[in-house]
Amino acid sequence: MVNKEQIIQWLEAVATVLEENKDYLTELDAAIGDADHGINMSRGFQKVITQLPTVTNKDIGSIFKTVSMTLISTVGGASGPLYGTLFLRASAVVTGKSELTSEDMAKVFAAAVEGVVQRGKANLGDKTILDALSPAANTFTEAVANGSSFLER
Repeated sequence: MVNKEQIIQWLEAVATVLEENKDYLTELDAAIGDADHGINMSRGFQKVITQLPTVTNKDIGSIFKTVSMTLISTVGGASGPLYGTLFLRASAVVTGKSELTSEDMAKVFAAAVEGVVQRGKANLGDKTILDALSPAANTFTEAVANGSSFLER
C-alpha cells in the first residue's frame, strides 16, 4: 500500500528532479521541439508544491485533481494539457482513497494511458509520452496480475 503522505512525498521528489534537470530537458526538447519542456514542467511542478498544503487532509483523488488543475493552468504547450489529463484521469479512479493498493495503481496507470491517448490523439510509435507510459502501464499491470507488489521494487 502507498498512502497519501507518500504520494505527496513523491510529488515533491518529482518537482525537485524536474527543477534539477530543467536545463537538460529543455536541451533535449530543442532537438525536436520548441525548447521549453524542462522550463514548463519545472514551473508547473513548483506550483504544484505550493498547492500541496491545501490538500494534505484530502483523499488521493483530490490530490491528483489539484495536481491536474495546477498543471493545466501553469504548464504551457502540449505538456500542460497532457500531464493535466493524466492526473485528472488518475484522480477519477482513486476518488475517496487515502491508500492505494497495487491494483489501484494499475487502474491509475490504465486511466492515465487512456487520458493521454484521448487528449493527445497519439498512437504508440508517434514519439510521445505514450511510448513510455503505455509499456510501463502494461508491465506494471502484468506484474500485479502475477502477484507482485509495486512496493517490492
